[in-house]
Amino acid sequence: MITIPERLCQKALNVSQGSRQWLAGLPEVCRRLSDEWSLDLGSPFAGCHVSLVVTANRGPRRLVLKVPMPSTVELGTLPAGARAAEADALREWAGDGAVQLAEYDPATGAMLVERCEPGATLDHVDNPDDADRVAAEVLERLHRPGLPRPQFDRLADRAVRLAHALPARYEMAGAPFDQWLLDTAVDLLGQLSRSGPAEVLLHGDFHLENILSAEREPWLAIDPLPMVGDPAYDAVQYLLFRKGDLADPPTEWATAIAQFSARLDLDAERVKAWMFARLVSDALAAYTQGMTMTELGAWQGDLWSARLVHHLRE
Repeated sequence: MITIPERLCQKALNVSQGSRQWLAGLPEVCRRLSDEWSLDLGSPFAGCHVSLVVTANRGPRRLVLKVPMPSTVELGTLPAGARAAEADALREWAGDGAVQLAEYDPATGAMLVERCEPGATLDHVDNPDDADRVAAEVLERLHRPGLPRPQFDRLADRAVRLAHALPARYEMAGAPFDQWLLDTAVDLLGQLSRSGPAEVLLHGDFHLENILSAEREPWLAIDPLPMVGDPAYDAVQYLLFRKGDLADPPTEWATAIAQFSARLDLDAERVKAWMFARLVSDALAAYTQGMTMTELGAWQGDLWSARLVHHLRE
């Protein structure tokens, strides 16, 4: 019998009817997959909250079973379908910089993947320069040239849709922050969608906690939200996490952005432009979805960060 973490239960119960149905069917899905894939299932990972993620053994091979909520369920700022192509990306990378995919169940989106051991996240590396070097090396391997891949969304198309949607969302929310923040984000999304470097396969959620220490290779990426698009976008989430390591972001963040961008030969101005648009969009989404006091602090943090990025772009 699988124990479902309380955090995952609460998330599924509170999101939608679809997530509640998914939660109710989880025990049977795990039973079926353990039989079909000859698995001995172990304990769930403590941090899982949008997918059930449990240890699994198949003979001597140590793996991880991941059963995600349906990709049609909208989660926070993620559009429906954003998580649908994870298995396709893992196949594309074939273990080069990311965990290997062992099995995939199309009916549920469940994946059996390589287990990273010892599995420490990159934020446990004490020296930020070392962490940046590792992250850049992994990301460089993941950024395959963006040949036609119909299974992946294009970042530029998402940017256009978001630019069209933000003004209406802003008005429906009661214009909760300065109009210039919204207008600048919409303008930047339009500019970024119309021009840019050659497209690559993007991880889509690349940050310190999605890079794990492993045996097959020193470090591997997990949990992609893949798209095809501007490589500068993949630096955004990583650098947002890195801001938390800085003693004084107003004076240090510009250098961190410039140095990480240089490691990957990225245009730091495009990185900052994507970052600004992302922060404003996230702040508006958090506001419109109803916030607890804890979430309110995160929303204010997004707007503070957006204003700082705007200053760094001047």
